[in-house]
Amino acid sequence: MDKPYWKKYQWNIWSPKSDPLPKMVHSFKGISLCTVCMGRTEDLKKTLIQNIFDNADYPNLEFVILNYNSMDDMDIFMTSNLIYPYIKNGKIKYLKTNRPRFYSTSHSRNIAFRNASNSIVINVDADNYTGKGFATYINNLAYLCPQKALFSKGKYRTHGRIGMYKNEFEKIGGYDEDLIGYGWEDISLLIRTMNANFKMMWWAGNQIDFTKRINTPKNRVSEYMENIDWMATEIINKEITFDKVNKNELVVNKNRQWGFVDDLKVIR
Repeated sequence: MDKPYWKKYQWNIWSPKSDPLPKMVHSFKGISLCTVCMGRTEDLKKTLIQNIFDNADYPNLEFVILNYNSMDDMDIFMTSNLIYPYIKNGKIKYLKTNRPRFYSTSHSRNIAFRNASNSIVINVDADNYTGKGFATYINNLAYLCPQKALFSKGKYRTHGRIGMYKNEFEKIGGYDEDLIGYGWEDISLLIRTMNANFKMMWWAGNQIDFTKRINTPKNRVSEYMENIDWMATEIINKEITFDKVNKNELVVNKNRQWGFVDDLKVIR
């Protein structure tokens, strides 16, 4: 990459200096924190319950957990005495499909986002800790930007932590399912939305690390994907992204049933 990709654009990025966060917000938008898992239950065992505890202060929150044909002990964990009560009380929405043979970041996240119950959808990778008060912080950002908001760690190294208003996510076509294998799904969504005049609402100056995560070795990032050469797929996906953006094709997944799988079940 010759220079940072965002240098090509003039984007609308929130400034906490000119538009500071409110000290208190009295309304609570519905937020869905969405996590997809295929073969990463060991990570989920460490992060999920901690993330629930760390966001217990926020009253209008669900955790959408998608079992994307995970062949490990995910079902056992999700129906355990530790987790199942949160499914029963609605804090967790547990989805399951047995169809996918390989992992697709775009397809799996689209399923999770489209089946979320709330008006704001945020991706949280299975190896991510949200940090304390993350949902409350997102709600404060949403108060400042009630529409056309892209919630993100920033312009670079998003660590998968990207969110939007669900209706706007669906209008822009979600994650691009033409991107296969590892890489650039987040950046594709970020560039398309920002070029569509969204405003980037980022976590600036907070005292809590909202992107702490388990360090996943690079040799594991593509182990469940059809093409395990993650460096090759990252280059291909980057080319696909810029080809579409340069043509101003900001809405993707047209003429396809995206974010869909025909055997999806909600486990109650």
